[in-house]
Amino acid sequence: MTTICLTGATDGIGLATARVLLGAGHRVLVHARNEERGRPVVDGLAADAAAGAEAVLVSGDLARLEDVRALAEQISALGGVDTLVHNAGVWVREPMPLTTVDGFETTFGVNVLAPHLLTTLLSDQITDRLIWLGSGMAGSGRPDPAHLGEPQESSRAYADSKACDVALAGAWNRRLPDVASAALDPGWVLTKLASSGAPGRVEDSADALSYLCTPVEAGGADLSTAPYWRGRRPIALPGRLRDPQLGDDLAAACDRLLGLA
Repeated sequence: MTTICLTGATDGIGLATARVLLGAGHRVLVHARNEERGRPVVDGLAADAAAGAEAVLVSGDLARLEDVRALAEQISALGGVDTLVHNAGVWVREPMPLTTVDGFETTFGVNVLAPHLLTTLLSDQITDRLIWLGSGMAGSGRPDPAHLGEPQESSRAYADSKACDVALAGAWNRRLPDVASAALDPGWVLTKLASSGAPGRVEDSADALSYLCTPVEAGGADLSTAPYWRGRRPIALPGRLRDPQLGDDLAAACDRLLGLA
């Protein structure tokens, strides 16, 4: 049984993906912002899971680095993971705070810095794969390693954060050569982050994400063939994100902001 930790799994694509993975018999660590939000979701998922599958609640506010560290400790105490999926994300709109408690622009803090820190803390416990959520907006992102976490207009901050995630997928492939790291463009899907005109279905995105989560021997994607996917097919990286140096520079910048050696 594969153990998969899925952040942001209480609604939208994350919740739908958790259902698919539990239906396939996996052990899913279902991340929620807090116990109150997550417990009813996990209880419902467990009731519908396949025989042998297991839904386990883990919690922590990704806008607080202290909580991210506590989340890593919870995952470690549960025996680590085969696959870590960075699904959680925000697009800042009022009344959401513009900066995190740690002083970073919120979109960057949640979408980029938190997953980078969580991956770092669990880097010796991830045995199979590491999945990041990109976006169709990643191609228009222009993240600058020298100015990460600074205030930005909300749509620019989101595009830059998704470009960072796609680039970091490649950087972590180089940092953890025994772990397959890739990013998924889930499409323009009607979730709480999208406008009402989004044409995509959450179920289709969940099918793609669960495919990337699943080991090759269980019928999942061979991530060694490509670093970026849409649906169940590889796609080309957006122009600037093809440069491995950018990913390495962004990862190093995140290290500096986190005070990591």
